[in-house]
Amino acid sequence: MGTESHLSLDPAAADFAVDMSNVMKTADLCSSRPVDLARFVSLIDGLISHTRDETVQVYAVADASLLRDRRLSDNERATLRNWYQRGLIEVMDVADDRLIELADTTGQAVVSRDNYKEYCRSYPWIAGNSDRFFRPCPGPGGVGVGVEPRVMPTPGEWEISRKEEEGLLLGAGMYDRSGGTGPRRALLSRRWSCPEADCPLFGADRGARGDGGDYQPVPKYRHGVVLCPTHQLRLIDIGPYPRRVQVKARVDGTVRTRFLVAPRQEVAVGRIPGGDGIALAGWVHAGDEGGGSRVSRSHVTLRWDGWKLRACDTSRNGTTIRRVRPAPEEFRLPPGEYRRLRPGDEIVLADGVELIVSGREFIFEEATEAEVPPPDLADRLREEAQQETEFALDSSLFDLPDRPSLPDRPESSG
Repeated sequence: MGTESHLSLDPAAADFAVDMSNVMKTADLCSSRPVDLARFVSLIDGLISHTRDETVQVYAVADASLLRDRRLSDNERATLRNWYQRGLIEVMDVADDRLIELADTTGQAVVSRDNYKEYCRSYPWIAGNSDRFFRPCPGPGGVGVGVEPRVMPTPGEWEISRKEEEGLLLGAGMYDRSGGTGPRRALLSRRWSCPEADCPLFGADRGARGDGGDYQPVPKYRHGVVLCPTHQLRLIDIGPYPRRVQVKARVDGTVRTRFLVAPRQEVAVGRIPGGDGIALAGWVHAGDEGGGSRVSRSHVTLRWDGWKLRACDTSRNGTTIRRVRPAPEEFRLPPGEYRRLRPGDEIVLADGVELIVSGREFIFEEATEAEVPPPDLADRLREEAQQETEFALDSSLFDLPDRPSLPDRPESSG
């Protein structure tokens, strides 16, 4: 049986969903070429051997860029186009979307070396899965291509964020996967404006203010041109776009809010830090029975220089850094000293109250409102003030410092 007889886009008939681009670009499989159709053809033989089924069927999905890849020969590209036109393979802008959908809805096993970290939030079953993913590997004696079962890794929050960003950039053409250079940083570090003044994404009211208070979406990149995704018009470069870092506040295992830190900005985080600080009083306060009672009014200050994020403990009860790389460890921040954070670090204010640094290198979307609506902040602040007033009646219990008067209508930072 030839290769074509094993190709099927019938989900009910297919035994495996195959990431064609991933297989054809895996360098240690039966070829020295950077991209080779022979790897996919040999994989079919490997699946036959693995299943002992000479009629094995695969649902093959390819990235659209694969059919244009100039590292393939003319004959290879013609073969892929022929299979696509005859309905033997599926071609998507991003093949991963379809592959995970197939695995989720039909239970098909996916053949790929991709870890699919960016999908772990939407499909929690991926992390740690041991029965729906196979790894293409060199065949016996290094000849051909075989498959072996794999256990999917369980990524950290920062890894998920970074992979989600990669998927977003890839779909917009702002990630050069074939060239191996990754994000198109020279373009992503610029601010863009659309010729259409009322454009909701890059119009004058949003992209051209230049005041640092706006957050532009990711632009589209096609054939060497930066385009507006809405109007398909060439965008105008209007200056540098400063990098920001996103931080999420997690309370009792749920991300409650997120915020951005701009270059040369210092942001205080605590129950009621005042000024432009990030208030967590909607979720933690002094009267909490759990760890929330140990969160100070101004607990930690973050500083971002455009490349590195630093944290300084300003609390009464201390701040812990939970580090996962290169090896898991925890240590206390020295009070009053800034210390540099690494990707994946978590800032522990108290039990169940953590700040998580996003793994995203670029921030496009606007700062969002709280993901889980907090209780009415004004009520919480009044309740806390009343409790502290009651505690202060007995000086033998607490020696509380003087506190500034609370605003009548405090604003919640989201």
